[in-house]
Amino acid sequence: MNIALIWEWDKAKEIMPLWRDGLRACIEKLEKIHNVDWLLFETPKKEYDWILAWSGSYSNFSRMKSTYNAKRGLFLTTTPDDPDNLKGFDVVFCESTPVYEAVRRLGVRAIKAFGTDAEFFTPKKVKKDIEYFYPATFSNWKLQSNIAYLGNRLTCVGTVQPDGKEELEACKKTGVNIETGYFPVEKIRDYYRRAEKVIIPAIHGSERTVLEAMSCNILPEVLEPVRNRKTYSYIKEYKESGLTPREFILKNYTADCYLKAVLKGING
Repeated sequence: MNIALIWEWDKAKEIMPLWRDGLRACIEKLEKIHNVDWLLFETPKKEYDWILAWSGSYSNFSRMKSTYNAKRGLFLTTTPDDPDNLKGFDVVFCESTPVYEAVRRLGVRAIKAFGTDAEFFTPKKVKKDIEYFYPATFSNWKLQSNIAYLGNRLTCVGTVQPDGKEELEACKKTGVNIETGYFPVEKIRDYYRRAEKVIIPAIHGSERTVLEAMSCNILPEVLEPVRNRKTYSYIKEYKESGLTPREFILKNYTADCYLKAVLKGING
């Protein structure tokens, strides 16, 4: 089977060398089974059996039936904000239970498919010299300002979005340890390993952060469980499991678990 994985982001080529998460690990495993072309902010130049886009519900590839004969799948990065557009896909892979349920209600074929690279994000015995760690772009929905009171007990790492300057300034005023920009994922893993706690004040997003922290055997604190239902859904599942955070990931959210769900979507 010939498959295209399309990353619909204009910075995809720039960030690719720094990127390591469950989706990448999943697709690398998929490459051992099928022929996969990585198209980084590119359109397909040949025919494929499947075109899998990594994007929001507004993805450009839902209405491409007249241009490409391939079946279409979407790794949905957000909530189903554009229902009509989603109906153009043959399958939508959803990262969390709340999104999966929302997509199913639209009458769209949905499969819950998500995970982390548990072979990369591993615990390691190192000095725990960071009390609180929060990896997230500075933005008004990531809400670093809500935990800035922690001061130098907190380390925040991420890019600064146009709407995130106030979040950044709030952290500077209280002495939060800050690093801005894109970093090699090895550096982020090092921060996880050095952290005693991972704290997430975001009102949406940060699903990857939850799984990465748990893979490093840290149970993160999600401060907005009602508004950030997607992120909190993993904590809820974990609490019902009776496992350690690391064990929970190894049972439910590895790249192999992710791959199994993806194969169900493209083979079913």
